[in-house]
Amino acid sequence: MAVRSRLAALHSRLSPSIDTSAVEGVVIGGLFGALQAGLVMSLYRTEMVYEIGGIVGLYSLNGGWYVLLALGILFGIPFVAFVSGSINSFANTVIMLSSRSSVLQKLLVPLLKRSALGVTCAGVGQLYGIAVGVLFQLIAMPIWLRLVMGLSVPAPYLTVGGIVGLVAWALYGGAMGLVYGLILENSTG
Repeated sequence: MAVRSRLAALHSRLSPSIDTSAVEGVVIGGLFGALQAGLVMSLYRTEMVYEIGGIVGLYSLNGGWYVLLALGILFGIPFVAFVSGSINSFANTVIMLSSRSSVLQKLLVPLLKRSALGVTCAGVGQLYGIAVGVLFQLIAMPIWLRLVMGLSVPAPYLTVGGIVGLVAWALYGGAMGLVYGLILENSTG
């Protein structure tokens, strides 16, 4: 009997606890952010979405959207891992900064009263989206397309299209962060 209770205690410590609102937030936020990124890319040049699909051999508009939406969720996972451990300190910093500056008070206090977590996650997500844009759009994707797919793409991808991609991923990060923060805030009441 003692062995069973020890095994049960060990199992409860080893079993990961999954916060369903965090999972909902990363999936819905990632999809919403990827939708915005894809729209920006499509408005500039539809072939950008084709190129995203090309990283896995699906060089078509549908393939590009499938890959883009999947990347939206996958790129959201590290964001959630980072934010989940540090969001309270970020929110406190934003609140403290807004209390010290009259300009920030006028701008941020009404937003923070509505959704402190949403505003903070949107800001952190914006920075995260810029990092994703630099690492993925400007560096990793061109290298992958050149080495694996045999396409002639400069790396780093410092072209107008590359900058549009960077802006698209920055929008992705902000939108994903906002949706993630709002879902978490609404799940906690």
